[in-house]
Amino acid sequence: MSEESAIKIFTRLILQGKIREATRFITEREERGGVLNPYDDSGKPTGKTVLEVLKSLHPEQAEANSDAFMDCEELPALLQVDITAGHVERVIRKLSGGVGISGLDSFQLQNLVLKYGAHSESLREAFASVIRRIANTDVEWEDIRALKAKRPGVRPVGIGEVFDRLFAKVMVLVTGDDIQEACGSDQLCSGLKAGIDGAIHAMKSLFDENCDSGWGLLLVDASNAFNSINRPAVLWNARVLWPRCAKFLFNSYKGFAFLIIRGHNEFLLSKEGVTQGDPLAMLLYAIGILPLILKTKDPEKWVQAWYADDSSCISDFHSVLEWFKMISQEGPKFGYFPEPSKCYLVVAPEFVEEAAKVLKAMQ
Repeated sequence: MSEESAIKIFTRLILQGKIREATRFITEREERGGVLNPYDDSGKPTGKTVLEVLKSLHPEQAEANSDAFMDCEELPALLQVDITAGHVERVIRKLSGGVGISGLDSFQLQNLVLKYGAHSESLREAFASVIRRIANTDVEWEDIRALKAKRPGVRPVGIGEVFDRLFAKVMVLVTGDDIQEACGSDQLCSGLKAGIDGAIHAMKSLFDENCDSGWGLLLVDASNAFNSINRPAVLWNARVLWPRCAKFLFNSYKGFAFLIIRGHNEFLLSKEGVTQGDPLAMLLYAIGILPLILKTKDPEKWVQAWYADDSSCISDFHSVLEWFKMISQEGPKFGYFPEPSKCYLVVAPEFVEEAAKVLKAMQ
């Protein structure tokens, strides 16, 4: 790209108010890659093509383990969710993100919804009516299947239609507080304010107080977590813990969304887990993995902290190893597969050799 072309793109982004996108473009344009074709090398150590990586990241739906379902003697009532044009307006002003299948981006949608007087007001009312329908009634999958189509990236992130992202963000605005109440401090990706800061300070304080006594802080990541968690169990847990959004979630995930690949006449289906990139995915994953978190919670032996699929545990080496073996054994029941190669054990310098033995036992 010539310098003149880069300046034009940068100027256009600034005039559109896309300050973050403009900054990223002008500072990273020398390193940014182009669009990969399905049969291009993905750049991963495995040597797989882009299409092969995408297929591996979207598995078939697995049979759910009974432990993954929340116990519930009596289901909470399904409450009607009232969505207004005001909710749509609040969300659309902050909407951003990549372009979906249609090619309509958030900036264009903002213009349509906000800048044409009575016509924009009618459009906001129409959007609110659609969201109310999806949130409060059973909708046939054929009616919204096109809305759920996504453009996948080599990473397991699906870029959905801007309308779909708008609808999901409105539901987060109206019902998101329910997830914070259900998860509390057990799962910090529920949106708890200052939750991450609090967890970092708590873990650091515990480490500073006990590192000389042979304590370690284990940091764990999981493999393809959002696409591996069991979908039926997640939707059941949402029915129990998030009833105001349960209908919307069921309608959104009752079928297999199309993943349309540029330059390829086939498509993939999203059959398992939640779509990373969906505004509801983080909250839905939070309640999907909550039974595992509660099962491994044992304050007398260790302190654990979770943010989505990133988990951590601090205690003495023996207890940390016991905790890791527990999540390695119980995790697959919930679609959680820890990757030892991505785990880090933080210890004081004098315990490095002992910590190496612990890490070896984790392999």
